[in-house]
Amino acid sequence: MNDWYFEKNGERGGPIRADELEAMLASGTISLTNLVWTAAFGSEWKRLGDTELAPPQPVGPPPLPPRKPPALLPKPEQATSGPKDFLDSELTEALIGPKSEHYLAKWRAILAKANGDTAKVATVTSWNWPALFVPHAWLLYRKLHVLGAIALVVQLVYVLLPESVPTYVSRGFMFGYLGLCIAIALYGNSWYFDAVRKRWDVLQKEPGQAAVLERARKTGGVTWIAPIGAVALVIAAAVLSHVITWSDDEATVRNGFMTGYQSTTIGQALAASFDDARWQSFTTDQGAKVVSFTGKINASLHANAVDRLMRPVNETAAETDIDKRYGSYDTLLPYYQTAIAHLKARNTLQPIADKHSCDKPAGKAPECNFLGVTFGLMRAVVEAWADDAYWSVGEPVEIQWTINPDGRSFSLASMNSNAWKGKPFTEIFAVLYD
Repeated sequence: MNDWYFEKNGERGGPIRADELEAMLASGTISLTNLVWTAAFGSEWKRLGDTELAPPQPVGPPPLPPRKPPALLPKPEQATSGPKDFLDSELTEALIGPKSEHYLAKWRAILAKANGDTAKVATVTSWNWPALFVPHAWLLYRKLHVLGAIALVVQLVYVLLPESVPTYVSRGFMFGYLGLCIAIALYGNSWYFDAVRKRWDVLQKEPGQAAVLERARKTGGVTWIAPIGAVALVIAAAVLSHVITWSDDEATVRNGFMTGYQSTTIGQALAASFDDARWQSFTTDQGAKVVSFTGKINASLHANAVDRLMRPVNETAAETDIDKRYGSYDTLLPYYQTAIAHLKARNTLQPIADKHSCDKPAGKAPECNFLGVTFGLMRAVVEAWADDAYWSVGEPVEIQWTINPDGRSFSLASMNSNAWKGKPFTEIFAVLYD
């Protein structure tokens, strides 16, 4: 039917059939926005696109959503192992080896002290007697190789120290090694806990735990080879330290003996009596080989010298026989005037003289006769001087020996010190070896 009208560029066209209107739309003569009318619309014009003649709109998918990374699936939770798992594990017993129950009991106590915090275990003390007496052997036996090697090196250095090193060096090594032994005895169980726990952490993650456990049982947690070798090495070093010569001439003297004193070597006697000990050897312009020792009198030698000086007097202090007492005090006479002058210079003589005066009230004075007062005063004066100035602590000394042509024997050449002026060699060595 020719019952459609259309609007184009403000002008009306038609009437035309519906199929003609659709052809115009298809050819682009009009568009969906152009107005059209038919009798069914009454008095209203409508846009072509709002009528049944408008072609159906293609239906497509909705717009894609914003792209987001796909959510990762949660990882399966792995079972965590705590201290209790470690202490109750068969693998732990295999890693410890011998005495596993002993160490597990120790470790439970250590863990309790650390409040269950394995990070604090290494700082907890727990006494271990074998670690005190043979620290390097115990550490190596329990496969704590790094700590065992450190303890072994320190002991070897101490054992191999020559006697010629200064006293403070040898004492430093001695106290340092003792301190190391005590530290290992205090913390060895805790360090062992920490080391085994780290091995366990690695092994218990391996597949095939049955095979891992069997391997740990076969190898065990200890080794005998390393500690036996270490002990043998220390013994060998101790023996070789008396064979190896740091300097041939020095060793000849140090390891030799003074006539009449065969129980102690010269090196041992001097090491016990002097601080800052130093040995050296040299050859004179005349070709003589000389070994020299220098040092400073220590407190032990000073006390020994004073005791030896006062010994005859002290032994006869209560003797009633005046002749015997006088004979013992006769040994003090060579020192009496020196002692008087020394104490006067220090203004300390008068208090001693007053103490031994007969002007004291009855009952407080010493035996008030000529010999009693003289003997008591002499003894007190010499004793006060000796404590202060006889073989004084810190007094330098020098002793020299010449090596005989045979190269195996030696002769004492000189002994120089202000403490020894006027004294024969025999008297000096009597004090040194007393």
